[in-house]
Amino acid sequence: MESVKPELSPVPIWRCRNAECKVWIREELASSASPECPMCKGGMVRGIKHLPKLIKKHKSPRKSKDEASAW
Repeated sequence: MESVKPELSPVPIWRCRNAECKVWIREELASSASPECPMCKGGMVRGIKHLPKLIKKHKSPRKSKDEASAW
């Protein structure tokens, strides 16, 4: 049985400067323009990683309390 590999694309990331720390985050999910490592609090540098594309799920609008209490 063959497994289907996802299509990879180059994604900008931030990775920790500390060689012993393996933390990295997608640039689009970073908390600031120059984030600090969430694990060791060290500096981070930009890089590129080949990753599967994120699938952004559409969220349905929340119902108001009046609509929810109708049941």
